[in-house]
Amino acid sequence: MSSAGATLTTLPSEILAHIVTHIETARTLYRLSLTCRRLHTFVKNDGFRTFAQTWFSYVEIPSTHSSTFWRDAVHGLTTFSRNWDRKALVAWRINTCPDTSQNHGRQRIRTQTMGFVPVIDSYEAWYGGDWSSRKEIVAWASGADLILRARTMGDKAKDDWETTTSRSPRDFNAHQHRWDWAIYHREGVKEGRDDITSLNLLQHNSLDDPEEVVVGRASGDLVKVNLYKRTSRNHIQSSFATEGRPVRSATTSTGSQDLLAACLSDTVVALYPLSTSNMQVAPIVETMATLPGQPGRTWTSQFLNKDRLAVGYGISQQPIRIYNIGRGDLTSEVADTIGLSDAGDQTFRTLGHNNNGATSVYSLAPIATSSSIGRAEGNLFLSGAYDGLCRLHDLRSPYLTVARFRDLVDTFSPIYSLLPIGSERFVAGGARHSIIKIFDLRMPGAKLYHSPDLDLYPCAKRNILKRRDPEGSRSGCGYYYEAKHGRHNWNLFLDVGVKRYGTHESPVYTLSRPSQCSPSLFAGIESTIVQMDMVSIMDQHPDPLYRYGPAKIGNWQDVHRKWDPQGDVACLPMYEQDTGPVNLLRQRPVKYTEGTINGWDERWVYNHAKR
Repeated sequence: MSSAGATLTTLPSEILAHIVTHIETARTLYRLSLTCRRLHTFVKNDGFRTFAQTWFSYVEIPSTHSSTFWRDAVHGLTTFSRNWDRKALVAWRINTCPDTSQNHGRQRIRTQTMGFVPVIDSYEAWYGGDWSSRKEIVAWASGADLILRARTMGDKAKDDWETTTSRSPRDFNAHQHRWDWAIYHREGVKEGRDDITSLNLLQHNSLDDPEEVVVGRASGDLVKVNLYKRTSRNHIQSSFATEGRPVRSATTSTGSQDLLAACLSDTVVALYPLSTSNMQVAPIVETMATLPGQPGRTWTSQFLNKDRLAVGYGISQQPIRIYNIGRGDLTSEVADTIGLSDAGDQTFRTLGHNNNGATSVYSLAPIATSSSIGRAEGNLFLSGAYDGLCRLHDLRSPYLTVARFRDLVDTFSPIYSLLPIGSERFVAGGARHSIIKIFDLRMPGAKLYHSPDLDLYPCAKRNILKRRDPEGSRSGCGYYYEAKHGRHNWNLFLDVGVKRYGTHESPVYTLSRPSQCSPSLFAGIESTIVQMDMVSIMDQHPDPLYRYGPAKIGNWQDVHRKWDPQGDVACLPMYEQDTGPVNLLRQRPVKYTEGTINGWDERWVYNHAKR
């Protein structure tokens, strides 16, 4: 402090906010608020918001929320990050509503030789002013039908729980979240021929308005549908002209111009206006995605931002094409083509240059960027290819790729789906064994949040020793050192006990996460949707989303009642990616409340069988 007698409590709010940007843990910030009334008021009104925007700057949260919202936001986001570090998750197969299984399940078994390929989309929005008042919408394709599930959380769901006399698992879960279902079944569709190949949810905040879904089919049907929850009443709002060409993929962009980009047949990319309500919507422009005279087909498309579209196709030596969009039109020529040469970072990306080797790109995903890495929106994205590599691309760089990621065990399995988790990690869906691969994604200049003090959310005490890490801070379970210096890449088998159609050997076709604030992830494998919630069953202070429902005191009956009341939580196997011997691990049922592996969630145990 200066000789003039300035103290921490007399500093202006701007200086205090700058100090908060250097505070690394939520617990330290909370303790700062306990020192005096002045700092308590600052932390409550501005400190939590500054902390969240500093360490989780890729999360889009409106800054107009209340101080209570930001306190809960810091709680939820740091808990989510810590659960990823400890590999803490609860997974189960989503059971579709009874009407779906009764009306269409047996028909599909008779007419199809394999299970349906689920296409998933989801989003999450706040309907109230607190962290927990959200609605979550997830929709997936079940062959020729579309199933939509809505989850209402927070005070509104709690009020519905208290005023409802009949509470079935179909209507509420153990956390007093309300379920609502809807089914879109178009008359005259036939399984296989009219299977849904793409769907896109259009986000809005209202609880009562119908959901808008853009649905594309293998038969060439491409429509925007209003679908009402609970009643399944539907209305086709717009129909997009495809001339009967199959819809391979579709993606939407919202902002200054609402656009729909669809890959039609094997070669065409069409751009449509999305905000129109006309029954017959003609494309604004069509262009050929494949290079003249070369074989190949379009596999995927993705808006990188509102002005840039990426298309993945193959087999090709340059399987990624980037289009710039101006005033609702594709530019007359391709803005860029990207090859995926094995030379990697040493190969320059040059328009029209032929690189050695050809492959197909099955998945694309933009990276949620933050101010700490220059807000490079639309420049950074991931690609997943047939050769088993995940690549990070930066369109500002002269190189083909800026980073490559490969599973050292399941080396050459094609990558069918990608899901970035902020700027810290990403999930890749493999083509075999129902496996998802988690890779550590360290963006240059990005800040990665760590939870160094695991005593805040205690691990099991009996089998886990504490130790002091090299930097001098006391870290429960000794995990701070491991979190900063240990391995972060691991693989998870989505073995949810469904053996029909050989699901345990299925590709992971799609991955979806409702928002950067959501603890839930959804994976689509053959005939099955798997939900994974990144939660720890022994967390004494879980994400505020789970504040309602049965209290958890600590014994296995309480844990089971809160996290697995239906007995359908899966015990998934996993292994870490390493060059040495592979140790297979498996989750135990939720009744096990004491851990055996240093720094990991309580449910993990070594299987001792080598894979």
